[in-house]
Order: sequence, then C-alpha cells, then structure tokens
Amino acid sequence: MRHRVRTNDLKLGMFLHSLEGSWLEHPFWRSRFLLENQDQLEQIRSSGIAWAVIDDRKGKGPPESAPVAASDQPGDVPGKRTAVRRDPPPVIPRRSNIMPAPRPELRRLSGRERASAVRKASTVIKHSRTAVMGLFEDARLGNSVKSSKMAPLVDRIADSVDIDPTIILNMARLKTKDEYTYLHSVAVSALMINLARKLNVPEDQIHDIGMAGLLHDVGKTAIPDDILLKPGKLDDKEWTTVRNHPERGHQILSASEGVCDIALEVCLRHHEKMDGTGYPGRLSADNLSLVTRMSSVCDVYDALTSQRSYNKPLSASHALAKMQSWSGHFDQLVLRDFVDSLGILPAGTLVRMDEDELAVVIGESPSDYSAPIVRCFHSLHTDKAIRPKVIDTGRKRARSVLAVEDPEDFGFVDWTTMSRNLLAM
Repeated sequence: MRHRVRTNDLKLGMFLHSLEGSWLEHPFWRSRFLLENQDQLEQIRSSGIAWAVIDDRKGKGPPESAPVAASDQPGDVPGKRTAVRRDPPPVIPRRSNIMPAPRPELRRLSGRERASAVRKASTVIKHSRTAVMGLFEDARLGNSVKSSKMAPLVDRIADSVDIDPTIILNMARLKTKDEYTYLHSVAVSALMINLARKLNVPEDQIHDIGMAGLLHDVGKTAIPDDILLKPGKLDDKEWTTVRNHPERGHQILSASEGVCDIALEVCLRHHEKMDGTGYPGRLSADNLSLVTRMSSVCDVYDALTSQRSYNKPLSASHALAKMQSWSGHFDQLVLRDFVDSLGILPAGTLVRMDEDELAVVIGESPSDYSAPIVRCFHSLHTDKAIRPKVIDTGRKRARSVLAVEDPEDFGFVDWTTMSRNLLAM
C-alpha cells in the first residue's frame, strides 16, 4: 500500500514512490527508488519538498507516530509494474583528484535581481568576446598565450554562473555564426563551471576548470578560415587539418607560461570518446579523466545548440536527446548530471503532469529554455489515452511538470516508437 508521509519522517529502507512538487525542485533524476543512504534523506529534506509517497510493499512502512494518508489515489496506477532501478556505481576516472564537496543551494531571484544579473551577464559576454578574440589573435601570430590575463574573465563567468546559470548560458547560446569561434569558448567555460558545481567539485578546482573551457579550442587558430568557416562538407584533407587542432592547441599552451594542467589536458583530449574512437589518441574510458569527460559533453552540447556556418542550431532538449542516443560517445553518468545541471528535459522524456496526466516532452519554451513544452496523451485518472494537447510550461500560470517517469512503470514497452509518434504529431 502507498502512504503519503512528511519528508521529515522518511527513513532508510523505505521505497520512495514519488515526491510532491515541481520536477525542478526534485533533488533526484529518478522518481522511484529505495532509500539506502543518509545523503538521499538529506537531499530530500533540504529540497523544500514537504510530502512524499512511499510504497510499503517494496520497503518499510511509515512510522506509527508519523502523520500519513493512504495514497492509492488517481494518479497512482494500481496493477502497473514498477521496476526498482538503482544507479550503477560511478566510474572512477584515472588521474582525477576531484572529490565531492558540499554545494551551496541557489536561491530564486526577484525580478529586480534578475534584471541586474542579466545586465552583468551581458557585460561579461561582451568583454569575453573581445578578450577571446585577442587571445586567439596572439596564438595565430605565434605569440604565447597569457592565461593570467584571462583569469579575471574566468572569475566573472563563474560569478554569473553562481548567480543564475540559465542567464549567461542562454545569452551564450544566442551567438551568431560569425561569433561562434570566440563565444563557443566562453559558453564551454560557463557550462563546465556549472557542471563542476553540480558534481560538487572543490572550490579550488573550479577556476582551473573554467580556464580549461576558455582555452580548449585555441588550436583552431591553426585552421585556415576557408576550412573553419566552410559551409559544406569537408574533404579528407580538410578533415585531417581540423582533427589536428587539439594537438596544435596543446603545443601552443605548453609553450605558454602559467597554463594549468587541467587546461592542457582538456585542450588535448576534449574530442576523445568513451569507446576509444575519438581523436587524437583514440583513448578509451579507462584513460579519460573526469574533466575530459566533462569537456566532451559541454563542447558538443554548445556546438549542437549554436548557429554555425554549416548547420542550424538544435533546441536544447533536442540536442540533449541526440547526445543521449550516441552510444559510446559520452560518459552517461556525466551526461545525466549535465542534463540535470541545466534543468532541461530532453525531447522524448516521459513526465507526469498535474491534473493526473502523462505527457512527452516535445521541445523547450521560447520564453524559458529550461521549461519544457509537452504533449499530454494519457489520463492517469481513467488509465486511458486522451486527445493529445500541447502545453508550454514556460508561460505564466501554465500547468506544471511534477516528475520524470519510467515508461515501463506504466506498461509502455515500446516507448521509443510511441514517443517518436507523439513527437511527430
């Protein structure tokens, strides 16, 4: 039987069926699992969510003294199969000295505070473009890279990320194809800082990780513009030139003073893949550090969501869905945390809505890229299909997403085909 209990009364050994509240407030990627350690309890209690639903058929029941309410309500589907999934153990990368540390919670900004943060982020983007253009020009002329000059810029990017990462990341996504070469480095720096915060990287590592993002593509200064900006497909010779940019960048940074080891590694390895098919070293997972895995995800995401000379940008949700479909490219645990750090649900994700309905994410709101547009298609109250309807959750007073759900829990065996059909409507 399912019981509604206060989150303060949750105990280890209980099976969490759901948390009440918006999915944005949920501290976990999964919505249903066995509570097995104290960290899980602390994350739930610090999230601000007051109530949870537990299932005593799969774990411990509620304490006798705790206020509870039976919860086989509309929205809970009796008789449906619930798979208990546990995350695989994290991959411990070689040469990584990054250890978990507490991460401060971000508070919601008032309208005035957000307007001020937007102005500051806009100034950071403007100054960043100028600074990175100068850095790339120095490298193109054969001069050493002065990373010390970029240090204040990294700190300003980190400050913007700490205030509200969606602001500077959204601005960085609006770059034109002519700005891509320069602002791509700024965006990757911000994305890596934001992901590092999500992964609880110690503070003394954050600056070096941001610097690595800023310098990772400096080797592209060795690529002629007619290749770098070519709108069509590259031939074999041109592609070889492009593939040399990590090694060329590593040479430039190695010859410069004060460049940190993390920046050197990311510059050389950000195009490696987990399955060993990347370049330049064709290194596989066992030889890829955590920061390399992070840089691969951040680099590709910004490339897919940016306007470039040879392709149109994808929406954030479609880019993430595409990345999740590439077997062997990314560390899936890092990619999952990256998705969570952005607060974006990839297209094709099954979600539970308020008013007891299931929906599939079909895109992102034009007013807020972290708010999904969904297509509702199933009533949990009647356990029947409904006429599909589209909802933009980014609009004021719009309906809200409550949780990410597992299609198998509702008997949707061939969810891939089903979601594809819903997306194509």
